[in-house]
Amino acid sequence: MAIVGAGVAGLAALRVLDRAGINARVIEARDRIGGRISTVRDPRLPYPIELGAEFIHGSAEEVIDVVGDAELVAYDIEGQRWRTKSGRLTRLDDYWTRLHPVMRNLKSVTTDRSFADFLSDKPGGQSASDARKLARTFVEGFHAADVEHISAKALADGGSPSEDPEEQRIMRIADGYDRIPRWLVRNLENRVATASVVEEIAWGPGAASISVRRNGSANLMSVRARAVIVTIPLGVLLASPGETGAIAFSPPLAVIDDARAHLAMGTVTRVVFLFDERWWTDTLAAAPRDASLDRLSFLHGESREFPIWWTLYPAHLPAMTGWTGGPRALRLAGGSHGDIEACAVASLAKNLGVSRRRVASHLQASWTHDWQTDPYSRGAYSYALVGGAGAAKRLARAVQRTIWIAGEAADAEGRNGTVHGAIGSGRRAAESVLRVLSSSPTRARAPLR
Repeated sequence: MAIVGAGVAGLAALRVLDRAGINARVIEARDRIGGRISTVRDPRLPYPIELGAEFIHGSAEEVIDVVGDAELVAYDIEGQRWRTKSGRLTRLDDYWTRLHPVMRNLKSVTTDRSFADFLSDKPGGQSASDARKLARTFVEGFHAADVEHISAKALADGGSPSEDPEEQRIMRIADGYDRIPRWLVRNLENRVATASVVEEIAWGPGAASISVRRNGSANLMSVRARAVIVTIPLGVLLASPGETGAIAFSPPLAVIDDARAHLAMGTVTRVVFLFDERWWTDTLAAAPRDASLDRLSFLHGESREFPIWWTLYPAHLPAMTGWTGGPRALRLAGGSHGDIEACAVASLAKNLGVSRRRVASHLQASWTHDWQTDPYSRGAYSYALVGGAGAAKRLARAVQRTIWIAGEAADAEGRNGTVHGAIGSGRRAAESVLRVLSSSPTRARAPLR
């Protein structure tokens, strides 16, 4: 039994199979586990720096269970939301309420269309013009999506946090998000081969041969397995033959062609700033008189490049994260660290109504990771295109009881883009494998093509 990918989906599948006595092996292209969870620690900041997954959104049962089992510390993010509008800072504590007049109308979508087309009908009426602007930024940022292409029906099926206070809950893991994959792999580390790039999976009903290149070697090794769970990101799954990280399936999988037509990999650019002090808590000309940003958690700004920022509140630490998703992030992909830092400095200055020099004078260090050009992710996370509301369920179906695809893009419950969706998908794939193995009579396996 083989698993391709040591993100949380692959590691969750490994644990399920191990408990059932199946000696599964994980093959991972990176030199580390965790996939799109990437936690950095720096002695200048007594807190983990997240360059990948950072928040626990909503109920997230699968992640919360691991947090409890691993005795990690997770806490609610409270504090205050602020917004920049026409150069002035105002409180935005009713953020979800403001979104609701628009997002509630997604329920009325019967024939699928893009979210941009949905907005063109002016849901919520004339009085909801500002809410539509917020909704557009929300979908671009939260779903990492192009509003011209994301499915309005898929958004409706997934539900909106504006309707469910539980789904509005946001938590952070104080110990660092990388503790989640570490806990999933505990005592099974010897089952994971890192720096091992899968180049081809040749398969037939009941058997597969996996061609792997280890540590950049010129030689390929072959791993044979009764079944394979593939947990690579959608961007890698859809990569063209010959591209770094791409996997060739022989024979090809029709389910991948279906995914290519109905799912897309979203783009995110994030930059984390470390400052010498929490300078934004000082008096700002753009803020109301006597107002304090001491409890600032999220800032919704006017800058097109990085419209969303957040602090580490309630930790009083001098760090802020800038975030942009969708087409805006795509324009930044491939840029140098210096260019992205400079763009973020300008964006934060505009959002807070201060000079670039003031922001830069306090800046001590910055971090970013280009997930879009990373060959083993090729984007941030997935979203459904118009007509693709059921594509994730189709992607999760077993292929001739031999190949399973799992991960956030293949979560049958539509929890794409989430760690809990990835964990749930990996577990369900492993449970499906166990059902097949327990029901399969001993027989000669089909020859590989």
